[in-house]
Amino acid sequence: MLTDINNNKANDNKTMTSNLDVFQPPTFINTDDGNINILQLTDLHLYLDTSTTTSGINNHQSFVACLNQALNEDRRCDLILLTGDLVNEVDTIIYDRVFALLQQTGIPFACLAGNHDVTDEIDNGMSFEQRQFVAHNADPRLLSRHRIALNNWQLLLLDSSVPGKVYGSLGNKNLQWLRQTLANCHNPVMIAMHHHLLPMSSAWINAHITQDSSDFWALIKQFPQVKAVLTGHVHQNFESSKQGVAVYATPSTSYQFQPNQDEFGLDTEAKPGYRWLTLTAEGEIDTWVTRIAE
Repeated sequence: MLTDINNNKANDNKTMTSNLDVFQPPTFINTDDGNINILQLTDLHLYLDTSTTTSGINNHQSFVACLNQALNEDRRCDLILLTGDLVNEVDTIIYDRVFALLQQTGIPFACLAGNHDVTDEIDNGMSFEQRQFVAHNADPRLLSRHRIALNNWQLLLLDSSVPGKVYGSLGNKNLQWLRQTLANCHNPVMIAMHHHLLPMSSAWINAHITQDSSDFWALIKQFPQVKAVLTGHVHQNFESSKQGVAVYATPSTSYQFQPNQDEFGLDTEAKPGYRWLTLTAEGEIDTWVTRIAE
């Protein structure tokens, strides 16, 4: 069981960051059996005040519970991957808590930025159209254009966030890096980012898709070694495919969006969850979503 890290005075900023200055993201993970087990957690939406709730869910406690439940399963975890929206208000102290908690596991981990990691929404009580959106730089520990060799697999991490915006975009630099990296890689590849790349059955969610997704798919079509794309952002389970590439999105560790609805709504029946992925030595992917217990 992990030790929960909250906003008690005993866990002040200096204490939590004592080991974070030397954080080095993983670049290579090797296992004896040739398989890699990845735990994906996404859309934590954490607040500075750890008692804050959304639709009856304490976001901080729910994230800790998801992480604890997953790591207490009878399954080896080789990499913990957080695919964006770690926070719901941009504050270094919140990231310090998350990184300190992840370091406790002793498992390699990597984190990506989502829209909430680079954008503060002011006046959340007002309608979406009346809110102010304040741009921020991403925390430097959130990765972009980062490659991790996982046995014979390659995991490529891209930052799809746009400061001050809810929608995503990869942009020329990311796409150029992706093209160059894939051109020099002949092993099976999985790509991870925050924003979704395929339309959902929800008009309001699709307004916040990766805006240059067509450029992404045109590029990927040239590289058959790409086997899967993994995202967050949509707060629900999603599994599909395009051009022979598997496409996955994963439930939030906090609140869930109502699926198949054109207007915004929360799914109060769906529980927080996480995704396991096994990248096999044979180049296959086995994946499933697990919901948190009561």
